[in-house]
Amino acid sequence: MTLKAHWLAIPILLLVVKLSYGAATVEQDVTAADARFWRAYDDCDMERMGELLTDDVEFYHDVTGLTVSRSAVVESLRKGPCGDRTLRLRRELVNGSQKFQPLAGGYAILSGEHRFYVNQPGKQERVGSQAEFVTVWKQDEGRWRMHRILSYAHAAPPYIPPTSSLTLPGATLDKYAGQYIAERAGPIAVVREGDHLQLTAGSFVATLYAETPTRFFAKERDIHFEFEMTGNGTVQGLAVYENGAVSERAQRSK
Repeated sequence: MTLKAHWLAIPILLLVVKLSYGAATVEQDVTAADARFWRAYDDCDMERMGELLTDDVEFYHDVTGLTVSRSAVVESLRKGPCGDRTLRLRRELVNGSQKFQPLAGGYAILSGEHRFYVNQPGKQERVGSQAEFVTVWKQDEGRWRMHRILSYAHAAPPYIPPTSSLTLPGATLDKYAGQYIAERAGPIAVVREGDHLQLTAGSFVATLYAETPTRFFAKERDIHFEFEMTGNGTVQGLAVYENGAVSERAQRSK
């Protein structure tokens, strides 16, 4: 490289470094603002959420449609996910799904997938839904605010069974094997299959692994089974749990 070409390359290199540094700073600022918004969402703090929306924000939702303006979006949140004091939603970003893209003119995009967990008094937290999102952020009055929001593809999240289970003695598993009768599901058969149980109810077949000495999870779907015992340790029935609540009970056949 000639001396002249060398000196010409320096400004270009400095420009690339400056742009890269600027994009990294913008990403940090936008993701920090995004985190503040979702903390406010989890707390149902309308004031803090409103501060992170532009006045002319547009919110596109595949279920509720289009909502326009800061006041309208805040009101929809007040009446929607924050409308029931006995039910609260918690938003969680799906690991590795979020992407960032800076845009010219003081804009940026965050996109990805997130899940919403349902919390109710006396019940175990459960996943309510999963969706995809695209948010256009705008630098507005010296701070980053949500300007255009798209939330779509709401559906039940894919079931991922626990990766570990409790190993129970064969004698304990044998104790649970047998025939049960449920009011809606009818006959239920439980058999031992090596280190786990298999449950059959009509055409439904579930592979059961132990969470505790009496509670089992199904490998195929998000459903749990609790073997109910008498005072002397005899198995008297089976409770079926869905979404943290009992959906069916079956009595053991004699």
